[in-house]
Amino acid sequence: MSVNRVCLKIRLFGLVQGIGFRWFVQKIAREENITGYVKNLNDGSVEIVAEAQSKQYIENFIQRVKTEHDYAVIRDVEIVELPPQNFTSFKINF
Repeated sequence: MSVNRVCLKIRLFGLVQGIGFRWFVQKIAREENITGYVKNLNDGSVEIVAEAQSKQYIENFIQRVKTEHDYAVIRDVEIVELPPQNFTSFKINF
């Protein structure tokens, strides 16, 4: 089943910490059937590892994460493809 899965590591830079962003990302991930995790990094960025059945699901998720939060200001995005991790849920990592 993991043969067709797509997994991306997404780093978001800008105003993404201290505004409830991780909980927002988790909510969108669950709505879009994305598995993986989100966590704050020490440099002020947020890392998301997102996995889904197709790249289109993840692209929709990324678009929503970048545009739908009322207070986030995304200045830059880095995306790296990873091998499928076979996550079973989406979590906030602390």
